[in-house]
Amino acid sequence: MAALFRYRDAELYSHHSLDERPEQSHFPMHTHEWMEIFYFVSGKGSYWVEGTEYPLHPHDILIMRAAESHTLVIAEDEPYERIAFHFSPTLLTEFDPEGKLLRPFLNRPLGQRNRYAAEKGGAERLRMAFLEFSFENVPDVRLNLLARLLLFLTTLRSIYEQEMPLRLPSHTPQNRIVAYVNEHLFEGELSVQTVAKRFYRSPSQIARSFQQATGASLWRYVTIKRLMAARAMIQRGEKATEACAVCGFSDYSTFYRAYCSRFGHSPKEDAFR
Repeated sequence: MAALFRYRDAELYSHHSLDERPEQSHFPMHTHEWMEIFYFVSGKGSYWVEGTEYPLHPHDILIMRAAESHTLVIAEDEPYERIAFHFSPTLLTEFDPEGKLLRPFLNRPLGQRNRYAAEKGGAERLRMAFLEFSFENVPDVRLNLLARLLLFLTTLRSIYEQEMPLRLPSHTPQNRIVAYVNEHLFEGELSVQTVAKRFYRSPSQIARSFQQATGASLWRYVTIKRLMAARAMIQRGEKATEACAVCGFSDYSTFYRAYCSRFGHSPKEDAFR
């Protein structure tokens, strides 16, 4: 992967990247702790977000909120270029205390209304924030990124509110399975077998369907979601043992090992950040 541009600080991460020969194995299912704006420049593939497939076309824009799982299915025979903004909601608190700019991210079901397609009228206005994306030899890079981000978010909110009555959620069988898992995410007995009973399908059918819809096994998906929820609790000041119990882990030692493996440090270290 070639990084054409990259910037990172405590509240904002942005990059412009190009894979001349993308490899599918480099793009597993993942989640973020920040909001994400993804601008698809070129390539051939689809994004799956919480069980919804979005075929990608050049200049499509997707948004994902914190902990919203997504996975890329990419053709390996075409260069893959994209631009992304990741930002913490705290970045906006000072000048948007009511969180109005975050409504397109938060006020919708998981996996719904993620894509702003290139062929739609509003997408042209959104793309203005990404045009001529280059900050080589530009002073005040962070200030420039913030200006672009605010332009994008303000435009996005306007389009979101205009289209809100027109964009109804889709309810495919895969959407319903993923939604069910999220509704019961912290129940200890959540497994392929329990989900299969709920939907009157075989465990192998559920496993295949869930893997296709999310890019991960049900076990991995549930574990990652539970760990992210637990980490958020710990960072808010809750005890690690309480977060472990509330988020569906059966014992603390299992939780502790999974936490260290996922985040590279212990729950105690997050408690003091």
